[in-house]
Amino acid sequence: MHFTAPKTDLNNLTQITMRAVSQRNPLPVLSCLLFETNNNKLIMTATDLEFGIRCSMPIDTVIEGAAALPGKYVASVLTRLPEVNIDVITDLSTNTTSFSYDGSEMVLHGFPAEEFPRFPALPEEPSFTIGQNVFKTMLKRVLFAVAHDEHRPVFNGINIRISDDGMLSMVATDTRKLAVCEEKVDQLAGRVINIIIPGKTLNELYKVLETVEDEFKVYVTDNKVFFEIGNICLMSRLIAGQYPDYRIVIPNQCLCEVRASVSALIDAAERAMLLVSARRNVFNIKFQPGELLIYFNSDSGRIREEIGAQFSGEPLDVGFNIRFFIDLLKSADTEEIIIKLSGYNSPAVFKPVDNESYFSILVPAIA
Repeated sequence: MHFTAPKTDLNNLTQITMRAVSQRNPLPVLSCLLFETNNNKLIMTATDLEFGIRCSMPIDTVIEGAAALPGKYVASVLTRLPEVNIDVITDLSTNTTSFSYDGSEMVLHGFPAEEFPRFPALPEEPSFTIGQNVFKTMLKRVLFAVAHDEHRPVFNGINIRISDDGMLSMVATDTRKLAVCEEKVDQLAGRVINIIIPGKTLNELYKVLETVEDEFKVYVTDNKVFFEIGNICLMSRLIAGQYPDYRIVIPNQCLCEVRASVSALIDAAERAMLLVSARRNVFNIKFQPGELLIYFNSDSGRIREEIGAQFSGEPLDVGFNIRFFIDLLKSADTEEIIIKLSGYNSPAVFKPVDNESYFSILVPAIA
């Protein structure tokens, strides 16, 4: 393999692909990036067998070929090289690849390309195509609720459904917090999909979608999903299992309802976070006429804040995990939020004032 490419372009491609490099895997080759050249194009691939990224960019090819190179070192080297064209040459007899620049050279030891797992082939036709803004906005609102629990894998993903009428829904929960977002997308009408995609995959997809504006394609198979965004393709195994019915946890009554500023709530909660200790991470909110009273005590000190709010119903004093409370509010993407309570230990429902298609739930905690 022998090609030449601008350092900046090569570095950008590497940084994207590195997100799928396995850091803890018994197979050393999975810590590598696969370089392949074909028709003046560089194809770079990384995978941990559960999640993978494949990217491409135009290059000047001298000799076509392939090599698996240690991702950590490739990324570190490219970050520190000068802004010039890089000449990349692989010596198959020694499994080494040289990066030449400005009369200098750095050589990395790698693996034979044939030892690297092959990236699965895309299905012939996409399952659906959707605008990045719709999908990205929905992801932002639910990602915070994804679990990290090896014993209950279905909660480690987001349940994505498309109904025949074109309603796209995303649901995430770790049983302590829940987020549900729905959006009618006319171009999805006639498609029916019900899958669970790992939160890790969708978190990486969100980062990619922040850099593009066009529509992208989604391919769903029996056990995998692919996202094709321009020259970037993300692949992930689906999570097997039945996602629980979230509707059973939605309270069917409301004893107290308030409407308050999201920024004011976040500011107060973040100030309380400054006093959080290993033993104390729950603060209390008194829901009462005309205001919310936030108070928190820990070994480090105490805080008490009053926030103006529209109030109706019965006064309640409820405790929340501070970190969960902040994450929920930041994901809501709204200026004002409505909080509905049915008791001091019942799930609290949070709804943006200006959006009926999204709500989240936070289970109270004991201080």
